[in-house]
Amino acid sequence: MVQASHARQVEFQYSHAHDQTQPVRKIKRVYKKTNSHKTTLLKIGLATFVYAILVVYLCIKVSTMGYEIVRLEKDIDKLHAANYMLEFKIAEQISLDKVEMIATTQLGMCKPDTNKCITVAARKPEPVNLASKTTASEVKADNNTKIGEKTLHKLYSNLMLLAEKK
Repeated sequence: MVQASHARQVEFQYSHAHDQTQPVRKIKRVYKKTNSHKTTLLKIGLATFVYAILVVYLCIKVSTMGYEIVRLEKDIDKLHAANYMLEFKIAEQISLDKVEMIATTQLGMCKPDTNKCITVAARKPEPVNLASKTTASEVKADNNTKIGEKTLHKLYSNLMLLAEKK
């Protein structure tokens, strides 16, 4: 009997154990905890880094432009100095003393003698009566001589003014 009771017990334990072993299944769920603050901080940090690099780039660009401006101002000053030097050389070359020296030494001109000044009285041109001329060639020849006389008259009068001023 012992065995029967033991078998009963095993059977009893088995049925009881069988009921207990059918467990209620627990579902394990894995949740990923995302730290939204972490990603936000990462994005803000990246944006700040890009902004800092942009600010440094712009500062470098401004400083190099400042150096460029200073260099260009120095170039402008050099060009102004060269321009003044050229203007001085031009004024020196066209001065009356320089022109007189070149005329006397290189071109063989001589200064007028003050003792040999001749004064010439200028005459007024006589009016021409075109009605008395008979042919066109005579009128044309007479006009040419009058034009030549006018030119000579102006030349003599200007020479006389220059002689009086010296």
